[in-house]
Amino acid sequence: MTPTLTHTLLLLTSLTLGTAYAAPELPLADGQYVFQQRYAEHPQMQGINLDTEIKQGRISLTNNDSDGVFPLGLIDEGELYWHARSGHWIIIYEPKDKEAKDVGGCSDGPAVVDLENKIYWTC
Repeated sequence: MTPTLTHTLLLLTSLTLGTAYAAPELPLADGQYVFQQRYAEHPQMQGINLDTEIKQGRISLTNNDSDGVFPLGLIDEGELYWHARSGHWIIIYEPKDKEAKDVGGCSDGPAVVDLENKIYWTC
């Protein structure tokens, strides 16, 4: 293989890998939204409404709906991060959360938020 061909193949490989692992853009602009809380074990079960603010890559979810399951007030907040391993947006609280093997639902990992469908997943 010639040096030029090798260089071209290496460049194409690195461009392909870089694209495969690049985080998508946040699907929601900064602003106020209403998210639905849903249960990972019962995804069709209706949960509560959460007043949600997204600002500068951070999210805060507040329960102003009902205190039957979750207390009223701030439920979760942190930095939004694309977790490539799972293919989900997660809420991270510290840098090590980026490397979590398990996320969302009933795992011990960071919470998952579906930004496109405005769902906050809980156990």
